[in-house]
Amino acid sequence: MRDIRGFATKFYTDEGIFDLVGNNTPIFFIQDAIKFPDFVHAVKPEPHWAVPQGQSAHDTFWDYVSLQPETLHNVMWAMSDRGLPRSYRTMEGFGIHTFRLINAEGKATFVRFHWKPVAGKASLVWDESQKLTGRDPDFHRRDLWEAIEAGDYPEYELGLQLIPEEDEFAFDFDLLDPTKLIPEALVPVQRVGKMVLNRNPDNFFAENEQAAFHPGHIVPGIDFSNDPLLQGRLFSYTDTQISRLGGPNFHEIPINKPTCPYHNFQRDGMHRMDIDTNPANYEPNSINDNWPRETPPAAKRGGFESYAERVDGEKIRQRSPSFGEYYSQPLLFWRSQTPIEQQHIIDGFSFELSKVVREWIRERVVDQLAHIDLQLAQAGG
Repeated sequence: MRDIRGFATKFYTDEGIFDLVGNNTPIFFIQDAIKFPDFVHAVKPEPHWAVPQGQSAHDTFWDYVSLQPETLHNVMWAMSDRGLPRSYRTMEGFGIHTFRLINAEGKATFVRFHWKPVAGKASLVWDESQKLTGRDPDFHRRDLWEAIEAGDYPEYELGLQLIPEEDEFAFDFDLLDPTKLIPEALVPVQRVGKMVLNRNPDNFFAENEQAAFHPGHIVPGIDFSNDPLLQGRLFSYTDTQISRLGGPNFHEIPINKPTCPYHNFQRDGMHRMDIDTNPANYEPNSINDNWPRETPPAAKRGGFESYAERVDGEKIRQRSPSFGEYYSQPLLFWRSQTPIEQQHIIDGFSFELSKVVREWIRERVVDQLAHIDLQLAQAGG
């Protein structure tokens, strides 16, 4: 099925858990988290008959896209072969947002994270996808499971795009805009590590369904940027996990639990697993030698310290004007495709829009595509 796939990774480090929570495309549909409820409402099944299930080929989604041009870049990726990965083993992963890496001297460097499959990238074509969806809806999961069972372990290289902070405004787009990628021709991806999937879960529910990923789970040396979508995700994921996993103690489920020693002030609540005998769960306290307490940044092995970012100007509820250009990167993506790949994008748009009932929505989508490329608009609409 044509869709954007999630790609989330949990690192169990000596200093805590780092969650890299992304997708198989390097950008997202919206620039600001405040628009996420609208986006989700638009892509959900139409409310009067709950159709279609798990597809974007319907009026409300394309109505939203046609009125929100910031979505077009990721829509182009979704309509391309990237929306039909042949296997999870040949699918890239991206952290989407710009983060910061902080060195021992406190100097910050902007970073975007990538996962590159060692087996290379490969996609299905639309006809294959339709047949596989009908014959084996679990094709991707089965393919990954069987490869690992056979010892053909999938491998992914971790890559970084590094941008000095002083070059933040050196590009013709905003580094903090999650609907924009950083072209690898401008900033090459540096490979720094490898992940090997060398075993399958012993219990899928315990190790997969209960996994709780959170972009706010970082470790010393990594910090956030002012990407407005990222800033919203830092709040929303905790609410999601509390709802999905039945209470505030989801961090004590074995798959979510740090492997390093840790302390916090959480106490009681539904599904509590740890038995905490400490009489004080607050700081400061005088009845337990002021313990637990927050690890100071100057501790022997270092504690987390937020980056001391200089801020000037007025803070307002408004997007930066530098976020206001929507068509150049969709055009860049279109031009990067081979003629066959471009035809697949056209076919993707043609199929999706054929399911849109309201003519004025189709016309508005075609008008948006014309801002990207006239040939695409004429052929895809």
